[in-house]
Amino acid sequence: MNRRKFLKASAISAGVVGLGGIALSAGNNSTVLEPPTQTVPSTSNADPFALQSITLNINGQSYQVGVEPRDMLNNVIRDYLGLIGTKRPCNRGECGGCTVLIDDVPHMSCTYPAYRAVGHAILTVEGYNVDPVLNAVQQAWVQADSGQCSGCQEGQVMAATALLKSNPNPSLDEIKFAMSGNICRCGNYAGIIAGIQLAAQNLQGGSA
Repeated sequence: MNRRKFLKASAISAGVVGLGGIALSAGNNSTVLEPPTQTVPSTSNADPFALQSITLNINGQSYQVGVEPRDMLNNVIRDYLGLIGTKRPCNRGECGGCTVLIDDVPHMSCTYPAYRAVGHAILTVEGYNVDPVLNAVQQAWVQADSGQCSGCQEGQVMAATALLKSNPNPSLDEIKFAMSGNICRCGNYAGIIAGIQLAAQNLQGGSA
């Protein structure tokens, strides 16, 4: 048998086997259950980064603003609302220059998602007219010459305000510990400590 005859015979044999299988299937009365069809959920077309309207309470005022879920509080305060007193020196949570108070607790606003601040009281360096402790700290800062280049001073002032709110008469060690997260590029730490001590003294009516 040559190659042509072999292939022809193989094709005929395959056809016979196939017809036999069809005949057997036709004669079988058993029901064949098809697997259930799975419903593929539709993909949502919603943009996960679309603007969402939120309301922030800043310095006693309500601000309604559109933010992306990834927006940090610093960006919203500075870029969206124009409250540029809050600085953005490093933008990675290392220097403390962007510090604001949220419910009187200091937070670095450059790493704090804006949507998390909804429903909380935010205090920035512009809030001196609504917060007596912040007002006293700012006045003492001027009197004690606590600032130099002022690249970090807004964050220093807010951290000092948080300290005096929780501890009106801190010791030197307590001041150093509370301010340890705020970096002064000019190295004017002695002036910063003097400003905090003076503010504490003034808040207690000028007594030592």
